[in-house]
Amino acid sequence: MNRFILFLTTIGLALGVAGCSVTSDDVSPTRNCPGNFSLTLIEQLKQKPKQTPAAEVTQYTYQGRTVFLVTGGSPAAYAYLFDNCGNVVCAAAGGPTGQGDGACSDFATTATSPTLIWRDPR
Repeated sequence: MNRFILFLTTIGLALGVAGCSVTSDDVSPTRNCPGNFSLTLIEQLKQKPKQTPAAEVTQYTYQGRTVFLVTGGSPAAYAYLFDNCGNVVCAAAGGPTGQGDGACSDFATTATSPTLIWRDPR
């Protein structure tokens, strides 16, 4: 558990430096995995100020599991990938290089079945 908190703190610090629009404080994993984190994720994003471009949540299949990619905000913002329990898988894109954090560098080429499930209408 301490390693997870350290991981989230590290991501939060990195996001603060990079000017990211979604941080670990903004999106929290659920304690008891409900199996559909997208609803929680969308509700948490609705509580944030409007972003330009608008925040979007897209569902993919990646490495055999359902994941959710959050995009929007500054072009330099990380696009975080969450699993179905709300855990951060990686930053799939964005950041200083535009290539994410490198933890899932194969996402763009191996993720399948993209489905836009929410776009901030504000």
